[in-house]
Amino acid sequence: PEAYYRVDRFRIGWYDTATRAETPARLAALGFDSVLPYAARATMEEIREFLAEAEKAGIGVHLDITKSRSLEETGEPLAEYVRALRDSPAILSWYLADEPEWRPKSTPRKLEASYSRIKALDPERPVSVIFILPGLSGAYRGAVDSLWIDYYPLSRGSREFAALRGGRYADRMRAFGRRADRYGLPLTVVPQGFGESEEGKPQFSRRLPTLAETRYMFWASFLARPREIVYWTLYRTREDWLQGSLLPEVRAFRERFPDAVEYFPDPGFRIDGGRADSVLLGNGRGGLWLVVLGREGRDRELRVEAPAGYVFGGASGAALRETSFRLEPYGVRLLEISEIP
Repeated sequence: PEAYYRVDRFRIGWYDTATRAETPARLAALGFDSVLPYAARATMEEIREFLAEAEKAGIGVHLDITKSRSLEETGEPLAEYVRALRDSPAILSWYLADEPEWRPKSTPRKLEASYSRIKALDPERPVSVIFILPGLSGAYRGAVDSLWIDYYPLSRGSREFAALRGGRYADRMRAFGRRADRYGLPLTVVPQGFGESEEGKPQFSRRLPTLAETRYMFWASFLARPREIVYWTLYRTREDWLQGSLLPEVRAFRERFPDAVEYFPDPGFRIDGGRADSVLLGNGRGGLWLVVLGREGRDRELRVEAPAGYVFGGASGAALRETSFRLEPYGVRLLEISEIP
């Protein structure tokens, strides 16, 4: 967590299904970069069509491997799958398993065998595995090149900010990042993008984030220092939430970070007047922002003091060593900063 870390192409994407070949073009039009299409209900022809459309749209694909292939003892169905699709330039990674830690048949031994088969056929691409119980992920370290962690804390009927209270969401993100650092693996964070259906019915006893929760949860993801954010899941989200809540944050992010994201160690920014988390981000082009996230459920007047060598305001603004502002409950503020030559 104290080391500089750069992601040359930071991606934001969605889970969906490989039966919807129109999804890559739609995601590209909305400003997303990646997709994980579930393949259990798709034919090989549909998967190939999906990959072809993703290549045309410039969308990277984390390609799902179904349990019937990843857990089959001979390995031949898996090998046939990889050989048939590995030439697609759209594939970013092979998605080997979905939350194996609570599935009795998805043992570390079986997934390690599948991992070895994939790497023998396609040694360059990473193998991804997602966990909902990251504390149990260590046993699978030999079957994964890229650690994914999902977290869906907004339960049906819960009050706004209940999942964020006292900084618990921020603390969870930091813990995810520390685990990835211990493993020496890149991290993908999978936030909650589902809840009420288009008909207003709850799904899996969850609700969608409010506007303020959406903003907080998006920017809090960067406390984990991920290389990618992939929302679960497009076919279960609501269009009004996607358009009205999430897209404004994605577009605000892309205005500042069009491609790269740099994670910097905190050189000593001081926050007074209330409790808050922060992360220092660069865009690889000289732009720097301190992302401040409130840890309290009430308005606070915060004062942020920059350490020696930094000022607020960016290259074109007034150069100030400190700045003050009102932060709403679990609010987010992006402070542009500059280094003093």
